Amino acid sequence: MITTPTREAPPSRRRHPRLLVRKTLAAAAVVALGVTLAGCATGATGATADPAPPAPPQHQPGGHSLTQDDVDSWLDGAVGSALPTTGIPGATVSVVADGELLTARGYGMADTGTGDAPAEAVDPDRTLFRVGSVSKVVSATAIMQLVEKGELDLDADVQQYLDFDLDTPKGPVTLRHLLTHTAGFEEVIAGLIGTPGSEKTLREAVSDAPPAQVFVPGTTPAYSNYGATLAGYIAQRVSGVPFDDLLQQQVFDRVGMTSSSFAQPLSADLDARLAHGYPDDSKPAVATEVVNAAPAGAMSATATDMARFMLAHLGDLPEDEALLHPETLAEMHRPALGADDLGTLAAGQRMDLAFFDDSTPGLAAFGHDGDTQVFHSAMRMFPDHDAGIFISMNGSGRSALASLDLRTTVLQGFADRYLRDSATEASADAQDESADASDGPVAADLAGTYLSSRSPVTNPGALLALSGQTTIAPRSDGTVAVTPKPLGVTTGVYEKVGTDLWREVGGDALLATRTAGTDGDATVEAISWGASFTMLRAQPWQAASAVLPGVLLAVVVLLASMIVWPATALAGVGRRRRDLRAGVTAGSVATTPRRRDRTLLLSRLGQASTLLALVGWAAVAVQAMSFAEVSAVTLRVLQGLQLLGVVAIVPAALVAWQAVRDRRGWAVVTGRVLVVVSLVVLAGFAFGFRLIAPSVSF
Repeated sequence: MITTPTREAPPSRRRHPRLLVRKTLAAAAVVALGVTLAGCATGATGATADPAPPAPPQHQPGGHSLTQDDVDSWLDGAVGSALPTTGIPGATVSVVADGELLTARGYGMADTGTGDAPAEAVDPDRTLFRVGSVSKVVSATAIMQLVEKGELDLDADVQQYLDFDLDTPKGPVTLRHLLTHTAGFEEVIAGLIGTPGSEKTLREAVSDAPPAQVFVPGTTPAYSNYGATLAGYIAQRVSGVPFDDLLQQQVFDRVGMTSSSFAQPLSADLDARLAHGYPDDSKPAVATEVVNAAPAGAMSATATDMARFMLAHLGDLPEDEALLHPETLAEMHRPALGADDLGTLAAGQRMDLAFFDDSTPGLAAFGHDGDTQVFHSAMRMFPDHDAGIFISMNGSGRSALASLDLRTTVLQGFADRYLRDSATEASADAQDESADASDGPVAADLAGTYLSSRSPVTNPGALLALSGQTTIAPRSDGTVAVTPKPLGVTTGVYEKVGTDLWREVGGDALLATRTAGTDGDATVEAISWGASFTMLRAQPWQAASAVLPGVLLAVVVLLASMIVWPATALAGVGRRRRDLRAGVTAGSVATTPRRRDRTLLLSRLGQASTLLALVGWAAVAVQAMSFAEVSAVTLRVLQGLQLLGVVAIVPAALVAWQAVRDRRGWAVVTGRVLVVVSLVVLAGFAFGFRLIAPSVSF
């Protein structure tokens, strides 16, 4: 077949390069504007919509006598009947009151019989459960014993107690900061929970890859397993006793907690009594979890042992069994930081020393919750009523919030049924009337998107900030809609009850605000909740509603470019053959197509590496959220692929300019300019969310 050379287009139909540039940039601007408007529209909808409020939380009827018979009957209904419907295999509960164990109950199965061992029911005296982060308050008790002895100082720089250098660019860290989750550390995910054989020494857990300090100490509650683990390591260093032995000697043995331990693995006799953990009652048990942040979550105990611990903190044990002096107990049970550190966040819930201050109007309370992947626990003590309750479950259940809902039902139901009365309600009403809600931020000032302070910041884990963002929108009645509300998946509506304080309508959950800037230009920068958590206002480029549409559109453009690659490659071969048959075979003219093809190839390879990197990062995010280990080599390979995509911006831009210069046509030029824009967008995304960062330890 004979091919004739391509004729030059007549003057009236020639495309001027500058005109092509203007048209193409206009198209790119339209696309970018569309993405921006889509993000803004989403944000605007969240800021101005007035959704119907959900049914508010309701307190249960109270006035019941705190007797064993009544509590047993109530627990049988609240817990026993709930397990089959939730898919949680088993639960254990203990209640203390007036200085003694009131009752201890076991429900469901410690072993469902799906494995090699026979089925076994939960026995509150015999069956051990993993209590997760409830471990933190037990660890803190041993630390406070050392404070009592004068061997530790709550307000001294902890560097003096360490045998490695702790990088604290935002300011020195104290034990008070560590015990209140305000040391300023970013979140750590990798290596937190593993399987047998993945155990680390306590020193390795705190020194191998310490998290970056990203907040000024004392100012920003950010729940930190690392901080609690570091405090435990300090206790080990100062006492000269291995941590699990220290807790055994100074806590468990002293109060008669004969079935409790921080050891990993447990001794043979205790391990034989440890409940198996299950995703839900229809699935097989998971392997025993190893918590490398041992002081933060490695403890195993029975419900009756936890009752002994509650009695110790309520000051109900004989003097020779007491864990701490009364004045030290009092110090542990009151807020440990004030407005000098927290600013106006101090108006809300605050951390005691390791305990959550969970007080509600008219009802003082402190305690802690705990979760591993399959065990879920909670403990609350009510000092004014000399009472406490502990619950632990060995499964997550069939829904995402099954275990959380059940323990909330038990904790709140116990307080409502036995401890709230008319005097409590009158006290709450008086607090409402005395609250000054006329000053401070109004609903519109809270509007926006917020990120959790409990997040990785300086490494690729920052990508997780795109999930779990909170949107706050003002409502026409002066309240705000928080979506999702803390510890929930639905919207919560909050009303202003103080200068910097908001409370869930019909409930007790609190939000406290802190502003930045001058009075005339103040902005709500932080909102605290639950004593150890803070929502931080997202920058525009961090909001998922603005970021994800642009990222998705950029991915679509690159995918389309990769799909048409074979067709354009064949077209390029055809052009070269036509040029050769036309006699264009020598000199610089002959080398131009080859140089152009090499540049195009580099652009295509960069696009492919960018897409591969994004797929890899998505897989890493899934693994990280399930606490699966991801090797540093894998992360560095992904960073390398991502960097190739960044470098490819240069050849992609050259290819786009060549298309303009060679008058390749509207479609080709527009496509290649959009490829450049997409690579730039994804490069910005990679740098902004620290996919390209010196550290890959998250």
